[in-house]
Amino acid sequence: MDRLRTLGIVAHVDAGKTTLTERILFDAGLQQGLGEVEEGTSATDWMQQEQQRGISITAAVTRVPWRGHLLQLIDTPGHVDFAAEVERCMRVLDGVVVVLDGRRGVESQTEAVWRQAERWSVPALAFVNKLDRTGADFAGAVTAIAARLRCTPVPVVLPLYDDAGRFCGLGDVLGGALHWFPGAQSAAAVVRSTGELHAARERALEACAEIDEVVMADFVAGRPVTAAALQAALRRGCCARRLLPVLCGSALRNQGVDLLLDAVVALLPKPADRVRPDDPAPDPAAPFCGMVFKVQHLAGEVLAYLRVFRGTLRSGDVVQNARAAVRLQVPALCFLHVLDRVPTARASAGEIAVILGELGLATGDTLHDPAHACLVTPVRFPLPVVTATFEPRVSADAAALFRGLAALAIDDPTLVVEHDTDSALPSVSGLGELHLEITADRLREATGLQFELVRHRVAMFETVSAPASASAEVHAEIGGREHTALVEVEVLPAPGQDAVVEDATAPNSPPALVAAALAELRGRTRIGLRSANPVRDLRIRLRALQLLPQPAPGGGESLVQEAARVAAMRAVGSGRPRLLEPMVAIEVRCPQESLSAVLADLNARGASIRQVAAGDLGALIHGRSALARMLGYATRLRSITRGHGMALLVPDGHQLVAREV
Repeated sequence: MDRLRTLGIVAHVDAGKTTLTERILFDAGLQQGLGEVEEGTSATDWMQQEQQRGISITAAVTRVPWRGHLLQLIDTPGHVDFAAEVERCMRVLDGVVVVLDGRRGVESQTEAVWRQAERWSVPALAFVNKLDRTGADFAGAVTAIAARLRCTPVPVVLPLYDDAGRFCGLGDVLGGALHWFPGAQSAAAVVRSTGELHAARERALEACAEIDEVVMADFVAGRPVTAAALQAALRRGCCARRLLPVLCGSALRNQGVDLLLDAVVALLPKPADRVRPDDPAPDPAAPFCGMVFKVQHLAGEVLAYLRVFRGTLRSGDVVQNARAAVRLQVPALCFLHVLDRVPTARASAGEIAVILGELGLATGDTLHDPAHACLVTPVRFPLPVVTATFEPRVSADAAALFRGLAALAIDDPTLVVEHDTDSALPSVSGLGELHLEITADRLREATGLQFELVRHRVAMFETVSAPASASAEVHAEIGGREHTALVEVEVLPAPGQDAVVEDATAPNSPPALVAAALAELRGRTRIGLRSANPVRDLRIRLRALQLLPQPAPGGGESLVQEAARVAAMRAVGSGRPRLLEPMVAIEVRCPQESLSAVLADLNARGASIRQVAAGDLGALIHGRSALARMLGYATRLRSITRGHGMALLVPDGHQLVAREV
């Protein structure tokens, strides 16, 4: 385990993340040629939709040997519509490499993936990419990292420039070595670069002294600090997420990739360094416990991606699924190199393996030794925000559409498939328009069915704008005798939260009836209380509960549940019910000559413009809008800018709709 590193490559879309992964595979000797994203030949973008669109959609897992260590590498999507794919991978990672475009620095999705890493306390390295491009600014990117990610960046690799200002090498800050690209350099360039490297080492020394007592003692006493001691302190700061080591290069030209891999080995944690309070310690000899973080249906097979947290899993072992409380036998195990499978007889603590076979597993399932119960905290996914009806060209294909969508929903827990109440056709909800378009493409590829996406609409949510309480009294005959259920419910606004249901009943309340009422209230938060919309930004408290007379011979729970439903509905009605709509932060890049037309279109959509900037890469617009007004915006932007505009919409909370329910 000491020589194992499990890391993900994360970034804003088009920062060069997949290109970097390709160079890593090449440098490690795992492939002979260099795949290119633009040509659809990259190893990790294997899906047809990824190759056609030039973006990553699903996470790809591989194992990379490097200098006596084994790197378990996950290349994740960069587009915001697939942020849930990043989230479930982040749950099982020990570290991440955050890739930045050296021309654009920290972008909106960079901040989003950084927050995801923060949420799971995942240590990170930063790689400033594309320094070979005109307009690249390493120092500006480091400044933006400190300001926008609110962390302490420590450059450990510097870009070197020749007398004409061209990117021509890399400097190792800790070791002091200058690595020049082919071509002669002037003596002045060497002297200048040596001085820059020395200054960067002093800054790294100061940053490490702030968090490490040993380095601080040597620093204050004026004693020299060795490269090994400085690296050890930097590693401790990185693992504690107090320092962010920053490297740089050009993935396209394979410059700086080997230094990055060396830093992964030297600075990112091994499994024993990354024990979260809710995770079991990674002891290979302990009873087995692991978590399924991804399920994938592929070419008629089912693959369950598993991170082993504790113990060892062997092919043929009998394990227990904690969610379903059922036992199952593991038929076969393998390690993955993207799609290539390497059969294995065992997977030990810290390793990522794949269980082959249809075992009814789902994302977030904990598997454990039947004699030693274990439960690992699963990932919570965001609620869908966009819905579309899938309308088949032949009405008889509706049932086949439902079956195909149900299979895709197993792989993608952010997809919600329901019957449209008006047409009885499949209604599919997801995290964005692109998410639904990709789902439709995958469904057509898997089933061969012909259908259209119609009636796009944005998911609304129900809440209240004032505290309120209400009670309900429900009567029914149970076992030939009249019974009465009395329930009191309180609702409170809770901005920024999902719906929370709490038990505030007296200690002597019947546990079975309380559990039944709470289950009813939790179920109602998903389907709505007064409107047909899910509930959020709301706290619901079960204040009192009574069933008279007691005990009921059977059916008392359902009577209490009906009373809880009515009481909650009345309480929401008294709390000035309102609808919430999802908002998005807008980031638009366009040619300078198209700026006026783009701004006019955004204003017509009711967008709030926060900032407009101009630079070598064209105009950059930041703003905020209701998601409902931005449906179809990508198509409109392409028309306005003649195909040269690019927009990114990032979820940015919710806002009250002007009218009451």
